[in-house]
Amino acid sequence: MNNDDKIRSEKLFNLYTGAVTDIMDSMGSTLRNQTLPSNLRPLTPDMKVSGPAYTVRGNKRFYDDGADPRYKQIDMLDGVFPGSVILMDSGDEKSAAHWGELMSKTAMEKGATGAIINGGIRDTEEIINHQFPVFASYHSPLTAVYRYNIIDFNNPVIIGEVKINPGDYILGDIDGVICIPRNIIDEVIGEAEVVKNKEDIVRKELASGKNIRDLFEKYQVM
Repeated sequence: MNNDDKIRSEKLFNLYTGAVTDIMDSMGSTLRNQTLPSNLRPLTPDMKVSGPAYTVRGNKRFYDDGADPRYKQIDMLDGVFPGSVILMDSGDEKSAAHWGELMSKTAMEKGATGAIINGGIRDTEEIINHQFPVFASYHSPLTAVYRYNIIDFNNPVIIGEVKINPGDYILGDIDGVICIPRNIIDEVIGEAEVVKNKEDIVRKELASGKNIRDLFEKYQVM
């Protein structure tokens, strides 16, 4: 990750999904569908992640061909880069754990900032102990070895109705996970920072007894 990406990721981390989605909503109808499915939840409420996406795509393993799919997992982990958010889609496999503690530890050591798993995870307590931010759709004790194959990585994926290209920006917090297309990231961050600053002012003025209607008319935030 270059220095510009690092700065963007830090700025994005200091924002929150609500403000950023509001900005994209205001930019037109084509950007009003950038929120990933609402069942993607952080393992703990304080987990938060931001950074460019490293995409992973997989699907159900229908037969045992003798090949060990864990080698494909290792290949995928080899490609993780510092500052990245791993974004994994499990495709049509909805029973197994597609992510676990040792994968988290490996990704963490390679500098990833977190993982968004549109599928299942296990080893939850150990992942939490590592303080590695992970979001997932569900938990399962079932190994993916006999049930799931990684198809490819660092290619576009579609999760829910959102298309994510490698390098698009991901922001995840307690309210959900969103994708910000890379070509608009600077504009979105800049406008979201303005909104956040206005909300900070309104919050202080409300505490001093000001009226919310007057404050809305002045700052246009709610």
